[in-house]
Amino acid sequence: MATDVLQELDTRIQASVNRIQQLQRENEQLAKRLAESELRFNEITAQLRAQESERNEIKMRIEQILTRFDGLDLGECPRASTSR
Repeated sequence: MATDVLQELDTRIQASVNRIQQLQRENEQLAKRLAESELRFNEITAQLRAQESERNEIKMRIEQILTRFDGLDLGECPRASTSR
């Protein structure tokens, strides 16, 4: 009877050890996936900032060009006469 109890205890301990090992492996895999996701997030964030900077530069240049056009007195352009 005492050996049965010890056998049951040994079985439960082994099952617990197996479960802990499985959870540790899963934890390692999740930590790796998290690190990869964080790296990708940082890369995408850097790309986004670069694109935003480029967009702002283009916007500023377009505004400068439009300002130069506003400074011109274009008036109405005379139409070429087409007589037949």
